[in-house]
Amino acid sequence: MKRFLQHNFLILVLLNSGNLFNYLFQFLVGRSLTPDDFGTFNALNSLSVLASAPMVVIPLVLSRFTISLGVQNPAALRSLLTTSLRWLGLAALCVFVLGTFLLPGIRSYLHVEDSTPVLLMLALTSLSFIMPVPLGMLMGLQRFTGFGLGSCMSSVGRFLAALALVALLGHGVGGALVSGIVGVGASLALALFFLRDVASGPSEPLPKGMLREVGWYTLPVLVNAALLMALGNLDLVLARHYCPADASGHYAMAAVLGRIAYYLPSALLMVLFPEVTKSHESGEDSVRTLWLSMGMTLALGGGFALVCGLWPEPVISLLFGANYLDSAPALRMVVAAMALMAAANVFFTYCLACSLYGYLWILGTGLAGMISLISFFHASPEEIAGCLLASSAAILAATACWFLVVGMKAESRRRIVLKSRTIEQAP
Repeated sequence: MKRFLQHNFLILVLLNSGNLFNYLFQFLVGRSLTPDDFGTFNALNSLSVLASAPMVVIPLVLSRFTISLGVQNPAALRSLLTTSLRWLGLAALCVFVLGTFLLPGIRSYLHVEDSTPVLLMLALTSLSFIMPVPLGMLMGLQRFTGFGLGSCMSSVGRFLAALALVALLGHGVGGALVSGIVGVGASLALALFFLRDVASGPSEPLPKGMLREVGWYTLPVLVNAALLMALGNLDLVLARHYCPADASGHYAMAAVLGRIAYYLPSALLMVLFPEVTKSHESGEDSVRTLWLSMGMTLALGGGFALVCGLWPEPVISLLFGANYLDSAPALRMVVAAMALMAAANVFFTYCLACSLYGYLWILGTGLAGMISLISFFHASPEEIAGCLLASSAAILAATACWFLVVGMKAESRRRIVLKSRTIEQAP
């Protein structure tokens, strides 16, 4: 447990340092752009996040199979790295080409006049397909310093590039998107540096059937990531579509600030997942780890939500300026919704580590509910934020009930089976 807490502290500091630079970047861009341009940038950025949502599964999937190979056949780690980079590099190229064909439709839906920002968004999306490969292997090897620094570098590089391109040179939306490309490139280079021993070490083929096993495990993780990404970003895209330009900019500010309650404790999941995976494979009880992570998540995410709920105007004025004070009512609801989703995500991560997938029906239903609500109630940023809050609360409540009634019983049965097999195999 001491080691678990130490790893949590290290990752919490490193990843939230990255999150700090993410928000410094948003504050810098928000103060440098008009509300209309700020809304355009965040709509394009959210679309990039949605398009790259499948890649969020890569760190978890590679972490799980890196742990397995590290024990059984360390020489195959190089093959895992090169094979992953090759296939995802091909996928990145396909995404960029497909995006160029869809460019007119993207411009029309988001009301973007110039094609250049859309092309830059596609380039950022393509590069984001490759970055998770080395990060996932670092997490599986439990090189949390390299994992944390590699993840943080994306945010630091983006902020420094935006300082030059947006704040000093005034390149606007295009400069903000180029800054993202610079940050992702820096993160990829640093993560590969920490894996230089794997990249230059001995190489053996991957075990027979491993790619098929990776594929089957990737499917539920992919569904989970896609649903979470949609739930956390689609509201921005819908706000840009339904609301006037200034109103969508105000909602974008509330969404950007409110998501701190989600991302602040999310670093804890990078330690929770491999820890629970090991316990799951060995038949040990990991429920205590779940509740410890839940407590830390509620303290961090809920604490920030409480501050924003009580004093939204001073927080907005300090970070974004007086031009965005009209966002206060929406901020109260968005930050509460994100704190609830952070708590729900602890359940999701634990269930993925234990190969329990029933909660995906709840998450998918919640997303459909949010989209349906926003399609009817979108007259103002406050109405959209209220739809997000109602959906998040319903998802957390339903997931908690499902886990307590179904999930814990399934885990108890699994531990009994594993212990029985261990006794039978004992000499």
